[in-house]
Amino acid sequence: MFWDWFLAAKFVGALVLAVGLGWMWTNSALVTSAYTDERAVQALTLEPLTFSAATIPASDGARFELAPAPDTGSIPLARLAVPDPVVTNPVVRGGDARLSGHVRGLGPDDVGQVRLTRITDGGSSDWTVGVDADGSWTASGIHGGRYRVRALVPNIRASNGSAVLFLGDGQGRELNLDVTTPPEGLLLELVAANELLLGSDAVVAVTLGRQTVDGDGRSVLAPAPAVPVQATFSTLVSTLSANLVSTDAGGAARFLIRCESPGRASVTLVAGEQTALLTLPPCVAPVVVEAPAEGDLEPSDG
Repeated sequence: MFWDWFLAAKFVGALVLAVGLGWMWTNSALVTSAYTDERAVQALTLEPLTFSAATIPASDGARFELAPAPDTGSIPLARLAVPDPVVTNPVVRGGDARLSGHVRGLGPDDVGQVRLTRITDGGSSDWTVGVDADGSWTASGIHGGRYRVRALVPNIRASNGSAVLFLGDGQGRELNLDVTTPPEGLLLELVAANELLLGSDAVVAVTLGRQTVDGDGRSVLAPAPAVPVQATFSTLVSTLSANLVSTDAGGAARFLIRCESPGRASVTLVAGEQTALLTLPPCVAPVVVEAPAEGDLEPSDG
C-alpha cells in the first residue's frame, strides 16, 4: 500500500513538472522580453517622482540670527614686510661680452675716444676706451645689458648721435660710429618783438655764438663776447643808436631803431669776417581804439 502511494505521488509530481516546463516554454517571451527586448526597454516609461510639502516637518519658531562680529580693536597692527627690489649694478667691466668697430670722421692728429654707458635699474656707469690710429676700437670683458655708445674727440669733434643697443652676456658685436666737426665762424641770430610799431622806438638784439665741443663730446653753442658788430639797416627804419656795438658777456649786441614806413626791413650785419643779411619783423601801424561818444554810452542801472 505504501509503495502504491509513493508511485502515485511521483507520477503527480512528474506531471506537474512537465506542465510547468511546458508553460514556461510557451510563454518564455512574456517572461524575458521586458528585460531583454530593446524595443520594450525604449518603450518603458518611469513615472515622475512627486514630493509633498507635507513630508517636510514644520519648524516651530525657527529664525536666523547673525553671530556678533569679533572685536579686532585690541589687535595690534604690524607693518607689512615689503622686500627691497632687486637692483642691478650698472658696472661695465668684468663680464665676457665684447664690442668693437671703427670711428669715422677723425683727423690725422685726433685722439679719439669711445664712451660706453651701461644703463640698468640701479643707475648708469661709463667706461671710455681709446681709438687706434686707424680708427678701430675694442671694448672687451664687459657685462651684457643695455648700452649707449658714442664716439668723440674731447673739445674738438662731437659725437654724431649715440647708438643704443642691447648686448647679451658673452655676445660680441661690431659697431661703427661717426664724429662731426663743428662749423667754423660765428652764428648770428636776431632777437626782436614779433611786430614793430610805426613811429615807436624798438630794441633789436643780435646774438653771436660759436659752435664748440665740450669735454664730453657734446656740441654746444658758446657765446662770443667782445666782438664788434656793425649793423646797416634798410631805409624803412632809422638807427637811433650807434651802428657799431660790441657784444656783451652773453654774446648780444643791441641796437635802438624806429620804424618810419610800413613793411619788412632788413639789416646787414658784419662781425669780424662773418657777414649776414637778416630780415626784421614787420613794421605795422598801431591799432587805435576810439572811445565811444558820450551819447553812445549805455545807461547804468544805478
